[in-house]
Amino acid sequence: MMQSHRKRVSYGFTLVELLVVIAIIGVLVALLLPAIQAAREAARRISCTNNLKQLGLAMQNYVSACGQLPNAGWPAPEVIPDGMHGYISDFSPLAKLLPYCEQENLRRLVDFSVYMGHPGKDDLPVELRAAAGTPVAMFLCPSDPEQVVHDSTLPSSGAVMPVAGSNYAMNQGSGLDGAFHPGFVDPPPDGLCWIGATVRVRDIRDGMSHTLAFTESLRGPCDSTTAAEPSVQVYRAQAPATTDMADRADTEGASAVISNASGWDGTRLSFWLRGCSPTGPVTNGRFTPNSQIPDIVNKSSKICAARSYHPSGVNSCFCDGAVRFIEQDVDCATWHAFWTRAGGEIIAPD
Repeated sequence: MMQSHRKRVSYGFTLVELLVVIAIIGVLVALLLPAIQAAREAARRISCTNNLKQLGLAMQNYVSACGQLPNAGWPAPEVIPDGMHGYISDFSPLAKLLPYCEQENLRRLVDFSVYMGHPGKDDLPVELRAAAGTPVAMFLCPSDPEQVVHDSTLPSSGAVMPVAGSNYAMNQGSGLDGAFHPGFVDPPPDGLCWIGATVRVRDIRDGMSHTLAFTESLRGPCDSTTAAEPSVQVYRAQAPATTDMADRADTEGASAVISNASGWDGTRLSFWLRGCSPTGPVTNGRFTPNSQIPDIVNKSSKICAARSYHPSGVNSCFCDGAVRFIEQDVDCATWHAFWTRAGGEIIAPD
């Protein structure tokens, strides 16, 4: 008898087929990653928008309770709008908004009657250090990868304490008026917030929907650098904060500032508790969003731009509570008009 044998055949991938599969997977991953990253950034931008909406709502509630917008501190012994007594202290507008944005527990750590001292000469009082080092999620843009809390060296004792920052700052003014210091000045800045400001809704004659309340910027790494030309989106140039320097930057570009920089400061928006300090959340809009011209800082004076890691622009909250995304190629005159409370500018529709 003859016995038939079936030939066994083994099935599998050849090397060429395997390489083709790997190549296809690689192409799919290359196509998917940008989409995933774009979706994540869209979610982060929405979260940032929501933060600003909450700040705008808190500001409106503050105005209803106190009759005026929050300022950057009080210039003399007086009755403070929320009923407490105190001396000149540059508590930031964000500190004043804490009870109106579900941060009453943190608000209890802030004693507004404590004299804070000069930000460049005096150590922050011990009573305020716990609050200063506490991060507030609503103050942080999720697109900014900078760490939330930094170590800061106190100017008098040299001790180190943790400080928490903010990506959102209140409108001091356009910067076209030359008021680069948020202290008590005469005439006052053309915006909303400085030491001793008592701006009321009736003072915003340009209209609530045409006047910025808060805009975002990037937090610095809370250090300095010796690099000749560091990232201007992170570091500020230590240079003369004057109208002449700003005008030169307009005509000559970033080189005018870089060539005059004596150093580079990384403390932008690193300290949410203080208002008048150059590290605090009060800003002007002298340069357009994400400008390639670096911010300038000189003691407590600063010349600023709104900055973010959102592609092509920044989120900004207006006095009526609306949050709009401002493109970085916005018309310069329109951008400056958003910062004035009573400039009389006519703003063309988008």
